[in-house]
Amino acid sequence: MSTLLQFGSFTFELRGVSPKRVTRFDEWRWPSTERLSGENAIQFLGRGPGELTIEAVLFPRHRAGHSETAIDALRAVGDAGMPMPLIRGDMRMLGWYGLGSIETDESYLDRLGRPGMVSLVASLTRYGRDGPGAGGLSFFGI
Repeated sequence: MSTLLQFGSFTFELRGVSPKRVTRFDEWRWPSTERLSGENAIQFLGRGPGELTIEAVLFPRHRAGHSETAIDALRAVGDAGMPMPLIRGDMRMLGWYGLGSIETDESYLDRLGRPGMVSLVASLTRYGRDGPGAGGLSFFGI
């Protein structure tokens, strides 16, 4: 089994749900406050939530390991309602994420209504740490 990504108990792998694209969005919050005579003042409030999108394609009727039940297993991870670690295949920890949504598109239906291809888009949101060292105070060693 060649693990590409591990999200909690769910494995994205070459022979199963194999990502074709992973997109990551990070932001840093700098809200502005208007001033009476001058430019707006900005203040750094820390890192924003961060999002990661995983796009995959399954061929349930044509490739071994491409079962539609794999998507149900990913939904079960989301049903747990807990942030899960996201780990890359080379064991690099990408952070803790919560599953925000899953979108599927089933196409090439056979005469029994079974799809020949299922496109999947899973959206994950980074889970921010609580407690010491989680905010801007860690910059000052507090």
